Amino acid sequence: MKKKILAAAFFAGLVTLALAGSFGKQPRTETQKGPYLSWDDDPRTTMTVSWETTIPVSGKLAYGPKGRVNYILRDDQAGTLHHLRIKDLKPDTRYYYQLLNLAAPICSFKTAPKVQRDFNFVIYGDTRTFPEQHKKVIAAITQYNPEFLIHTGDYIQDGRIWSQWQEFFDASRSFSSFIPLLTVIGNHERTADNYLKLFALPGNEQWYSFDYLKAHFVMLNTEEDFSPGSPQYQWVAAELKISRPKYKWLFVVQHRQTFSSGKRGSDKNILENLEPLFRHNQVDVVFCGHEHFYERQRRGGINYIITGGGGAPLYEVNPGDSTFHAESSLHYCQIEISDSAAKVRMVRVDGTSPDSLVLKK
Repeated sequence: MKKKILAAAFFAGLVTLALAGSFGKQPRTETQKGPYLSWDDDPRTTMTVSWETTIPVSGKLAYGPKGRVNYILRDDQAGTLHHLRIKDLKPDTRYYYQLLNLAAPICSFKTAPKVQRDFNFVIYGDTRTFPEQHKKVIAAITQYNPEFLIHTGDYIQDGRIWSQWQEFFDASRSFSSFIPLLTVIGNHERTADNYLKLFALPGNEQWYSFDYLKAHFVMLNTEEDFSPGSPQYQWVAAELKISRPKYKWLFVVQHRQTFSSGKRGSDKNILENLEPLFRHNQVDVVFCGHEHFYERQRRGGINYIITGGGGAPLYEVNPGDSTFHAESSLHYCQIEISDSAAKVRMVRVDGTSPDSLVLKK
């Protein structure tokens, strides 16, 4: 899919270069989005670097360990949107990289570990509409410095409008060049065409899974059919069944809520089709967004956390008997994993933490 993006921009690149030659000096190439990081393969040995340029150029970067950016990776097809996967990396190692063909600083990332150790990550979502509020959440997250981030969907107001995506990438610039971001599709991504162009993800990119040490993440697309017999349902049923015996921690991430005390209420389709799978396979936590607040419930032995306070207009929440904590505020969730416990902490942008959950194995 990503190769097609570069190829589609090839002829546009030829036209631009031809015009530059006709009128004199070639326009200066600058970064529009990124660089930003993701995993579409093994996080221990690969990293995908993505970026968008103001004019079509070939994608090229230099990288290496210990500040020596002496390995070159390139795609010679001219385009504005680039996704280059760096392969054959060493686990738990910091690498440095620099985009070429334009003025860019040296950045760095760290690969996932192979040997068991403690680690942390962040989940947040619903960052649409108010980019200045999103920036406040990002500022709090970058102070925490997680190993990776997960977004629960609804990045901007209308995902069909390419120019609106700049709001998200401008707000996330403070972390995007050195912390990988894993994503799921929300309803505001609409057709998700631009989403699928922008993010390089595993599998079919609409639903997928990835590992990080003894934790397994199942990333769902609640905007597509997940009824029994559908491709997504068959995939997630098999994925959960295979994964539960293999991993100490099993997390599900989706956009729409399973249970909610907000105005939308619990989602009937998810309750009928996915919730029995979560319960049968003893998922540790189901994370979601869609409702613009924080809420933690426990139903059928499964923990459900709504984290939709990433910057979108906040919603009212009226907690019920199954709610441990709920509030309407800008926030994100810190998750800290050790060999024996997983701790989830809700954190407001001012750094205070009114709710936490500790899971032990």
